[in-house]
Amino acid sequence: MLLENKIVERRSLLRLVADHYQDFVHGVTESDELEFFPLGEDSWSYRYGPLWISVRRDLDGHFPGAYEAALLLRASGKKFVLAPLAGRNGRVVHDVAGFPVVVFPYLERATAAPVLPAATQLGTLIGQLAEVHHFSAPAAFSADVPVEDFRFPFEADLEKALQVALNDEIAGHGPYGRRLTELVTRRWEHLAALRRNAARTAERCAALWHGDRPALTHGDPSPANVLFGADVEILDWGGMMWAPPERDLSALTRAFGTPSSGRPEFVRFYELRWTLSEITEYAVRFSGPHRGDADDHAMWERLARYLPAA
Repeated sequence: MLLENKIVERRSLLRLVADHYQDFVHGVTESDELEFFPLGEDSWSYRYGPLWISVRRDLDGHFPGAYEAALLLRASGKKFVLAPLAGRNGRVVHDVAGFPVVVFPYLERATAAPVLPAATQLGTLIGQLAEVHHFSAPAAFSADVPVEDFRFPFEADLEKALQVALNDEIAGHGPYGRRLTELVTRRWEHLAALRRNAARTAERCAALWHGDRPALTHGDPSPANVLFGADVEILDWGGMMWAPPERDLSALTRAFGTPSSGRPEFVRFYELRWTLSEITEYAVRFSGPHRGDADDHAMWERLARYLPAA
């Protein structure tokens, strides 16, 4: 996010560090400030000495078990998994003012602009994801990771946002309200066809998937979530899920233009779900009160990417 969260106070984040991560901040003095970084699309990011503090915006999209699983993957020898740090209470996800907060070791290169990989680096990434897909969870693997059910958890939110967008009162919610109404009205048939196609594809995948062994998947191995350098490292495992490997294969095609691979029905399902989830996120934002700030402007541009006016 480009602007700080006004609900989560800095002193609350510093208290979290004092309570759970004091052992990691030796040498950090009281004069050192918590520094906000205007980065990312789904979190508010801060640096405090050797720590990177991520306040998650997607309240329903991340699960503590996913971050716990990242820790277990790294402990199993997969050093390319950039996992969070467990607090003094053993937890990796903390609640601050109602928002999930996750703490990582600070890596300077993680704050740089994303770079596209060389062919060899992309090959390394594909191999690393395959390692995760073939990971056999030991009996001690207790992380509660979500399991794919081929449903659209955002469906009710999307329907509500679209109906609100057709309401004349939406213009009073913020500067993008009227624009959302115009966009949804113009693209209504396209949206309806997209949702019907998604429902049919999900039904086919659910029938085909019965009895298959699920794989641990990252969900969004994109330039923003992969560090390409001498080593290739993957961060932001909060969307981890037991699912068909096509969940990641589809994301690789979307992010890096890799040749489409995997079973076509599953690849198509994840293409459609990604598009509809993005439309839902931004339609929900602009169908409610909003200020028209820098974050709103950036999100409107993203909405236009997935639902162009023409």
